[in-house]
Amino acid sequence: MEDTNYQEQINAINGKLDLILDFVTQQQQKREEIDDLIKDVNIVAKDAFRNTVVMLDKAGVELDSCGLSCLLIKVLQNIGTFHEMLELMESANDFMKDLTPVLHQVGLDAVNKMNELDQKGYFEYMRHMGRIADKWVQSFTPEDMQNIEANIGTFAGIVRRMTDPALVASLDRMTKVLAETRMDDKTDNKTLWQLMKEIRSPEVRKTLSYSLKLVKEIAKWRNSEIAK
Repeated sequence: MEDTNYQEQINAINGKLDLILDFVTQQQQKREEIDDLIKDVNIVAKDAFRNTVVMLDKAGVELDSCGLSCLLIKVLQNIGTFHEMLELMESANDFMKDLTPVLHQVGLDAVNKMNELDQKGYFEYMRHMGRIADKWVQSFTPEDMQNIEANIGTFAGIVRRMTDPALVASLDRMTKVLAETRMDDKTDNKTLWQLMKEIRSPEVRKTLSYSLKLVKEIAKWRNSEIAK
C-alpha cells in the first residue's frame, strides 16, 4: 500500500517536472525568436541608415558630430511643447468638426437668401443701375462733375426742401394732372369772351395770382444775381 502511494507521488512530481520543462522550452524558443527578430531589425535598420546616409550625401546634406543625437536631445527637451501642440491640433480638429455644420448651414442660408433676392428682382435692378451709371459717366464730362461738386450744397438744399410732405404732395398732384390732361380741340378752342368768363372764376384767379407771384420772385432773384 505504501509503495503505491510513493509511486503516485513520484508520478505527480514527474508530471510537474514535465510541465516545468515544457515551460522552460517554450521560453527558450520565444527568446530565440526575439533574438532572431532583433537581429533582423538590426540588419534592416543598418540598411536603412546606410541608404539614408547615401541619399543625404547625394543631396549634399552634411551632418556634423552632433547630428541626430543633438536633434534627439532637443526633441526630448521640448517634448512638453510637442505635447501642447498636439493637444492644440486636437482642439482645432474638434473645433472644425463643431464648426463644419454651422458653416454648412450658413452656406445654405446664403444660397437661399441670394435666390430670394434674385426672385424679387434685386439683381436685375442692380444690372439696370449699372447701365444707368455707364450712361451717366458717358453723359457728364469731368468739368460737369466738378461743377456738381462745387454746387453740392445747393443740390442738398433742393433735396432737403423736396422732403417737405406738402411740397411732395403738390408735385405729385401736378405730375398727375400733366399726365392725365390732354388738349381737346373742341373744349379748348374757346373764344376770347369765354376765356374772360373763365378768368372770372375763383380757381383761375387764384392760380393766375399764384403764377404771377412766382414770376415776381424769380425776377427778383434774377435781378439780384445780375447785380452781383
